[in-house]
Amino acid sequence: MAGIWTGLITIGLFYETVRFVDQSERKLVAFLQSLNQNDFSVTFSENRKSNDYDLHVAFNQLNQTFKSLRSDRESQHQLLQAVVEHATVPLVCFEEDDGAIFLVNDAAKNLFQLPFVQKVQTLERVDVTLPRFLREIKDGEKSTFKLTIRARTVFLSVLSRHIIFKDKKLKLIAFYDVSSELATKEAETWQKLLRVLTHEISNSAIPLSTLSTYIREMLEEAKGQDRELTESERQDLMQSLRTIDSRSQSLREFVQNFRTVNAIPEPKLEKLAIGDLVMEAINLFTREFELNNICLKMNGVHSAGHVYADRNLTMQVMINLIKNAVEAMNNFKENKFIEITTEKTGQRYLHLHIADTGCGIPPEDLEQIFIPFFSTKKNGSGVGLSVSQQIMQRQKGDISVRSTPGRGSVFTMTFSI
Repeated sequence: MAGIWTGLITIGLFYETVRFVDQSERKLVAFLQSLNQNDFSVTFSENRKSNDYDLHVAFNQLNQTFKSLRSDRESQHQLLQAVVEHATVPLVCFEEDDGAIFLVNDAAKNLFQLPFVQKVQTLERVDVTLPRFLREIKDGEKSTFKLTIRARTVFLSVLSRHIIFKDKKLKLIAFYDVSSELATKEAETWQKLLRVLTHEISNSAIPLSTLSTYIREMLEEAKGQDRELTESERQDLMQSLRTIDSRSQSLREFVQNFRTVNAIPEPKLEKLAIGDLVMEAINLFTREFELNNICLKMNGVHSAGHVYADRNLTMQVMINLIKNAVEAMNNFKENKFIEITTEKTGQRYLHLHIADTGCGIPPEDLEQIFIPFFSTKKNGSGVGLSVSQQIMQRQKGDISVRSTPGRGSVFTMTFSI
């Protein structure tokens, strides 16, 4: 009898265990299905007398946690959507594969004067080149786009970022209207240029006018007295004519320089080793370095890699900067150094620094040295740095300067890589 009862009890316990596991499995499946369907309304009875009390409590706690997480996520999504919609910066996000618009805020709709934008190709109605421009702009690259909408021209600074979202390759574009900033900067540039032009022309025109008046009065006086010019007057006349000829030649050179500033050819970009360019420019000054006791230092130039630039135009800029560095140290007898180094900014730009230990540039002149015809040299034309800056900007780069009077200057050429 003991064996029989033991067997019956064992069978009963086994059956109860199987039933409990089966019920728990069905409850677990139901719970996981509700999570998979984002249905958090399912609750389980928390009867303390039930054998499933602990399991039901755990399910309800997890259910509440997921419900709270979904609520937080929805709140964050709504907040982000509100921020994007009310942002003053126009934003457009589209899929790179098919051009479908993923997001466009009100600021972008107002900018393009379009109530609905479903495809990036829709922007052809604004400008036929805009969709292609947006597709080709590279990640992290900042470019400028000229846009005309309803007879109004705006200049947009465009910044691109790539985003991976739910296995989709998205491209987020931000637009910044820089028309007013460019207009202000252009006005300031024109004012500075006009000051330089006025100064240069006055330097030639005033002596010409004075000498012309002097010659006219000399001739009228001799004619009124019915006499020939004396030897002294003849010499004064010849000297005045030579001065007029000299100043006229200066004006002709000035006009020629003005044409040079406005006649820069379009650069033909190619992939070039920056080290080879630097060495080619340096070789032109080897003898001059020796004669002037100038010590040359180079750091990281040969291993700097490649840049996209026009060989001839870039050589012109480098030669101009090295020549300026040599001339800046003419009045020094020792501690004459030119140091050429490279520096990378991310994966997009490479900076070439050309530093000297010369006289430096006064702070009041730093903002004007790139203005055409402004020069700190006694016999300078004021064209070299202006042309150099235009060349670098046309190559999607730039040129800048840092200087400390009495300690030297550092000119930086920025290239795209």
